[in-house]
Amino acid sequence: ISFTNRSDHTRTKPHHSHPFRNVNGLKNAGIWLEASETSCLADISFNRYFFVGKLRLPPITIDDSTMNLIAYEMCPDFYNNNFTVTSYIGFLDSLIDEAEDVKELRDAGILYNRLGSDKEVAKLIKKMNMDLVPSLMIYRHVKLQIHDHHNNMWIRYPAQVYRTFF
Repeated sequence: ISFTNRSDHTRTKPHHSHPFRNVNGLKNAGIWLEASETSCLADISFNRYFFVGKLRLPPITIDDSTMNLIAYEMCPDFYNNNFTVTSYIGFLDSLIDEAEDVKELRDAGILYNRLGSDKEVAKLIKKMNMDLVPSLMIYRHVKLQIHDHHNNMWIRYPAQVYRTFF
């Protein structure tokens, strides 16, 4: 896992303003998931191809030491901290509601489950994100692109037809 050197990010407890509920909500809007080519947790991108969107997320392993990464990031001595791990866990939390969402992320090569069941991973992500205060700016551009894609009925409806019948 790599961290960026950006600093000066705003950190407040987020309110959930994204238009999708979980991975299934993304799929219903015609957004496919794919692992990004790097392991840098800031390397999230969204591209639109006609009525299909592609969300690329860096792969991460969820295991017993994942909470230690967050604890390390919270240390006051952490150099040039932009809360990338905390923000990424918060972004994953916005995508994961249940074990099926974890399975979709695993199938896309984004999430590696070393805990056991997908249900355990979903519970851990929810638990970790309860008290975290991620940077609101780090993934803002991607969230806005997803929001625009999701709210465009000329994209959403053909995507739903495609997903239902093909």
